[in-house]
Amino acid sequence: MAEAAAAFAPGFGGDYCEDEGDSRVFKAALEVFRKLKDLKCPLLEGLYITEPNTIHELLCTPSKYRLEILEWMCTRVCPSMQDKFSSLNGAPVEAKIQEMVKLGHELMLCAPDDQDLVKGCASPRKQLQFMGQMLDAVQSLAVGCSSYPSVKEDFEDDAEKNEGLLEEFLSSVQLEMLLNPESDPWPVDMQPVLKNQGDDWQGADPVAQSETEKVAELARQLQEGAAKLWALRAELVLAFIQVYDNELGECCQHPDPNLHPCGPIVQAVYQTLTSCSQLLKAVEEVTGTSAEAMDAVKRQEKEPICWDGSSSVMSLATKLEELTRKYQVFNDSLNEGKG
Repeated sequence: MAEAAAAFAPGFGGDYCEDEGDSRVFKAALEVFRKLKDLKCPLLEGLYITEPNTIHELLCTPSKYRLEILEWMCTRVCPSMQDKFSSLNGAPVEAKIQEMVKLGHELMLCAPDDQDLVKGCASPRKQLQFMGQMLDAVQSLAVGCSSYPSVKEDFEDDAEKNEGLLEEFLSSVQLEMLLNPESDPWPVDMQPVLKNQGDDWQGADPVAQSETEKVAELARQLQEGAAKLWALRAELVLAFIQVYDNELGECCQHPDPNLHPCGPIVQAVYQTLTSCSQLLKAVEEVTGTSAEAMDAVKRQEKEPICWDGSSSVMSLATKLEELTRKYQVFNDSLNEGKG
């Protein structure tokens, strides 16, 4: 591990550190490294690095050590990959890379020909996203495998405690005294009726007697149901992988669609039509407003109005005629000045 830390010291492999100054990439690298630590990746034992730049180099620079980390991820997601990798020992490294790409494609995390992503030649953001999603899958599987035993143990502990309490209660002296008191606690007028019932009334409660058996039976049924559910889940996963490998895999490996060169033209036409539609709506609003204004003018043509705070009162039509004359005089004076 010390050699691995030295190999990925700051400054090593600078050609692949495309986003060295991007803090978001460093943050993503730290998150992936934390997940590896939480999952106790054996390849990180004895490796003590904390610098974001060094961790970025470790995870995003092509190296044999980085491929071993990816190989470990693949075996944790799909344990059957361990046998496949073992059979490829001594083969060219490209064979393992192809198997990793195939698994990533089956998990819908990469394209079927994305070897650069596994090799470490893709962009750091894409590499870290791929690793993060792979580790999330590992964590989900780990939580799923550990949750069932935990629930089972908790239920067994509760069942054992309840069984002990019931056994202690049923065998206690106080219960015996309650069922067979030395003095009859019932009123005198009710004693003959109770005595006629004989030993039937004095018998133990059948519900209390069968409580232990019910708890044990429920525990057994819960254990069987949980075991069947876990087995069914494993069978569903295997069935999906087999169906995908045999039937769906080829159907999902379609080439990328071809984009027609007329796309930008269609977009430009769409934008033009949208602008024209907006313009027509504006014209419609202006037309409506003008019609309303004309109606208002017609209604006020004959109504006298006080203009400019002066004492003169005249109608709108008279005021417009006055303004028209003033404008004509002003325009004539301008023309004379030019002449």
